[in-house]
Amino acid sequence: MSKNGRHSLRTKGTSPRPDPRFGHRSRGIGQNDKKWANYVKENPFSDAHEILHKSITYFGIHMGTSPTLHFALDFDGTICPIDTTDFLLETFADPQWHAIESRWQAGAISSRECLAEQVALIRATPEDIRRALADITLDPDVVRFVAAVRSVGADVSVVSDGFDISILPLLAAAGLDLPVSCNRMLPVGTDRWVASFSNASEGCGSGTCKCAATEAATRLVLVGDGRSDFCVARRADLVLAKGSLATFCAEEALPHVAISSFADALAALPALFPEMSPPMPASAGPSFEDLNA
Repeated sequence: MSKNGRHSLRTKGTSPRPDPRFGHRSRGIGQNDKKWANYVKENPFSDAHEILHKSITYFGIHMGTSPTLHFALDFDGTICPIDTTDFLLETFADPQWHAIESRWQAGAISSRECLAEQVALIRATPEDIRRALADITLDPDVVRFVAAVRSVGADVSVVSDGFDISILPLLAAAGLDLPVSCNRMLPVGTDRWVASFSNASEGCGSGTCKCAATEAATRLVLVGDGRSDFCVARRADLVLAKGSLATFCAEEALPHVAISSFADALAALPALFPEMSPPMPASAGPSFEDLNA
């Protein structure tokens, strides 16, 4: 399956229900969200900077330089332009993995169950996999993005429903030393593998629960692209969203900026951190207080 298919559907079931423990960051569409959504519809924004500035003004989430500010970056489809799990399956797995994918798409099995069954079909030595991954490169601006957010005191981590066997070497090849929460592929014998899900959480169908992985963050910015990011997007203060995640955030009236790459994400940073560039002009739109009146 293509990257878009996997990321738009990987988590079993419908969108997660809001969790009241996280206040506005997990609320779904409430009265104030509808005001925001209606305002967006009636007053189209000219560019990403404008929508970012106005969403921050509305939701009252200017980030500052708190040491608890955390950027959580998805890997497949975000840091890496391709889905490396699909790449390994296409390259090394028995074609039966497509039938497993169809069962997952139909909602018969969870993402975690799907991945476990598919990984069991891979036939490749560690060296085979290393060679196959050698020509894959990351988004050309992700290193600059990580350096930029670290320069203002923010923490950065990778949260992924993909596998360590591709994520860790590709990050290392790009010179990125980041904490990573992801699934693991463990070798069995010469050329067989088993999936391990040490970051799973009860009630979450993903191999890695991104909500649990980012639970300690009091201010959270998510950068992602697909269905595995939907749940954590609800508790994020801001989402820099690609692909189906951008559509989801727009439909749910979550504070976000639609991006297509880390170049776009870099361009959005001055609205979060005014010290990175001259301050943005004040918004002519309604204030946070006006919209919550």
